[in-house]
Amino acid sequence: MDRILLGTFQRDITRHYELAQEHHVGLELQVYGYDTDLLDSGEWRSLLNQHKALLRDFEGDLAIHGAFIDMSPASPDKRIVAVTRDRFMLNLDIAAELGARVAVFHTLFLPQVYRPVIGKRGYLSDWTDGQIRFWSSMVAYAAERNVIIALENMWEPEPDIVGNVLETVNSPYLGACLDVGHFYLFSDYLPLERWINRISHRLVHCHLNNHRGSFDEHLPLDFPGGVIDYKRDVLPLLRALPTNPTMTLEMDEIEYLKSSLAYLGI
Repeated sequence: MDRILLGTFQRDITRHYELAQEHHVGLELQVYGYDTDLLDSGEWRSLLNQHKALLRDFEGDLAIHGAFIDMSPASPDKRIVAVTRDRFMLNLDIAAELGARVAVFHTLFLPQVYRPVIGKRGYLSDWTDGQIRFWSSMVAYAAERNVIIALENMWEPEPDIVGNVLETVNSPYLGACLDVGHFYLFSDYLPLERWINRISHRLVHCHLNNHRGSFDEHLPLDFPGGVIDYKRDVLPLLRALPTNPTMTLEMDEIEYLKSSLAYLGI
């Protein structure tokens, strides 16, 4: 059975909560990652208390999206890494207080500099080492809070980039988040099945939405003109996984969510 969550960027999650309750699905709260003013001002504490009160008796799966704007876990600048760590640790604290099982983070791989450098190790080698150091130090913090970190593909052109990090750190508290829309934008020269097979035993969470092939529009799964055929090309692969990952409908509009739930027969 599909473990579906509804994504929301909103501070006021009441409508998304009500829709989730109606359809017996979960929620992914993304405001704690996207709203940088919220984290800087300290308003996150009062908002978290509101969310905890609303979700007190919620029985669906819960996830959060962590900070990602200008974050850089593998930066060569130690001060940037320190800021990234502080943000991510706060996100893990928030996830634990909410009772969220998964916290989604981006690695911020930059394909524009993914190239060999003559006489040097190159960007990918240094980036991989930096990611391994960073996440190796974070998994204990996540384990203490019983939260699984899920690394989301964004601009990565192939799955070994994240897969090698996951294998080296090798922790049950570090897994993968497959963003299907990102795959079709930035990695579509590879078959989706190959990508999924590479991370299949570490794939704990997915983001589902559609787009028209040019940019990340977060459209409903059944959007006319969308380039992704979920029933034919995506869902059979995800449903065959041994990990039974949670799957967030990552689109904020209520009507988009309703349309996608109907498409899934929920």
